[in-house]
Amino acid sequence: MATARIQHDFDCGEAALWQVFFFDEEYNRRLYLDTLRFPVWKVLDQKVTDATLERRVEIHPVVENLPGPLKALIGDHFHYIEDGRLDRKTNRYSFRVLPSALADKTQISGEMYPERLGDARCRRIIDYKVDVKVMIIGKLAEQKTIQDTQSSYERAAIFTRTYLKEKGLTTT
Repeated sequence: MATARIQHDFDCGEAALWQVFFFDEEYNRRLYLDTLRFPVWKVLDQKVTDATLERRVEIHPVVENLPGPLKALIGDHFHYIEDGRLDRKTNRYSFRVLPSALADKTQISGEMYPERLGDARCRRIIDYKVDVKVMIIGKLAEQKTIQDTQSSYERAAIFTRTYLKEKGLTTT
């Protein structure tokens, strides 16, 4: 199993960060479709209560530079469903990823949460786990998944900082 911790700091409070991540359609459209250039990012189901937000999102990421053995297993049209739940009391979003390929041999999950850095600053932390149980190429698949996820979150953080400033949600 491979694990990663991904962290990014933002010049806004936790509430503003969650608002854009989960409730701002323009932000999500511009991030996933325009910035990350994912062919598909769409909410399949979303249920919001005072205590939680639960949602299923279909995601077709851009997958590049796949090693030959992985490409043979995954194919040309990889996508996944993200099943997630935001506990609004604890401010933690737990998710699991259901891939279109090797679903019975792959477990991907994580948790995203903010850490307060002051009155109007926070750090978004994502703890991410990937376990691919395929002889010989399992570790390669785990490493590639972690690498691609980190790269997407890096690009997303840059866009998010710009978007927060553009919308007047930052303190600087």
